[in-house]
Amino acid sequence: MSSILRTKKIALVDCNSFYVSCERLFNPKIRRKPVVVLSNNDGCIISRSNEAKALGIKMGEPYFKEKDIIIKNKVEVFSSNYSLYGDLSRRVMRTLKRFNTKIEVYSIDESFIDLAGLPFHLRNHMQSLRQKVKSWTGVPVCVGIGSTKVLAKLANRIAKKYTKFDGVFDIDELPYERYCKLLQSVEVGDLWGIGRQSARKLNHININSSYDFYQADIGIIETLLGVNGKKVYQELRGNSCVPIESIPPTRQQIVSSRSFGADLKDFDELNQALTNLARKAINKLNDHKLATTTITVFIYTNPHKKNKPCIHLSKTVGMTTAIQDESQIIPLISKILKLIYKPGYLFYKGGIVLSNLVKNYPQQDLFLTNKDNQKKIDSANKSNAIRSVNKRFNESLKYASEVGNDKWKPRADFRSNRYTTSWTELLVI
Repeated sequence: MSSILRTKKIALVDCNSFYVSCERLFNPKIRRKPVVVLSNNDGCIISRSNEAKALGIKMGEPYFKEKDIIIKNKVEVFSSNYSLYGDLSRRVMRTLKRFNTKIEVYSIDESFIDLAGLPFHLRNHMQSLRQKVKSWTGVPVCVGIGSTKVLAKLANRIAKKYTKFDGVFDIDELPYERYCKLLQSVEVGDLWGIGRQSARKLNHININSSYDFYQADIGIIETLLGVNGKKVYQELRGNSCVPIESIPPTRQQIVSSRSFGADLKDFDELNQALTNLARKAINKLNDHKLATTTITVFIYTNPHKKNKPCIHLSKTVGMTTAIQDESQIIPLISKILKLIYKPGYLFYKGGIVLSNLVKNYPQQDLFLTNKDNQKKIDSANKSNAIRSVNKRFNESLKYASEVGNDKWKPRADFRSNRYTTSWTELLVI
């Protein structure tokens, strides 16, 4: 893209097959073997090693559909281990922040870095970063460099695909003709910012490749995809429209949901499952110093079971005062569940949504007496104390609604040890 002047530089650092890399870090015997990691409840394949990809194992496919290939080729299988993955992700991000403070953590395994003001020879600079991350955390990464986020994302794709670039690729160094050829080889749905629905709209008017998108009329793109589509279009042309957000935006909502390990029929079993999910959501709420004014509870039956009724039950409750105290939220969720629960059905998934979130600034209510205000403060202090104990001692304090047969807990038949977050599961040599 030598015909366009580039002044701004952005890098996308992406961990290679992150979940697989985490498993291999503590199990050297599987480093050259085909490996897959499964989603919650051992449902779908969410991470594959290059060896597994070469066998034709597809991303997102249900485990049972790929089981024959997996058994035949002796593929190593792991249940998702988010305690381990989350901790290693934090270590990777801390390493990146030591390199550059202007960083946007985009996902558990991706970060954008603002390279403005760095010296020339960026590829050498990024190679040094790769080596530091690998040395300090054990996790391999690839780096894509471009003048926009979309271009950096595209560059990272190339860095991963072609070994000749040694894990670092600067897309702005491509001559214009080769850049156009690259865009021809990338489906429009693979562009960062273009989802499945948008891709279908574009395909409908014969915009199939990224090059088709690049060559299209901006008016048509804006009409079809709105402002976001226009931003992707401009970014593909080297015009930065999506800045690095080093300070994460305030969350709009917190969702905590899961498929249950077994279908749940009894109210108490459902209440136990939702209480556990609520606790996770409340922990996130408090970690971000937020409070909620709206709570949604939902449960539904399995839509894939033939000759079985499919129902989706939900209810949303709004409050005049924002709350963040688990002693208020958890009993309220139980009450909402009672309102929507229908006996006789087998529920396979449920969850809660905390929305209309606001910053939680502790303050006294002018319309309450001093005594009532003190009760409010005491309740919050009690909840904080419970959270502290549970963080330290692995959820040892529970509400009555959390006690039960744990039938709801998801399957994790292939989970490895939580090597970095559990004293009882430390690696022993």
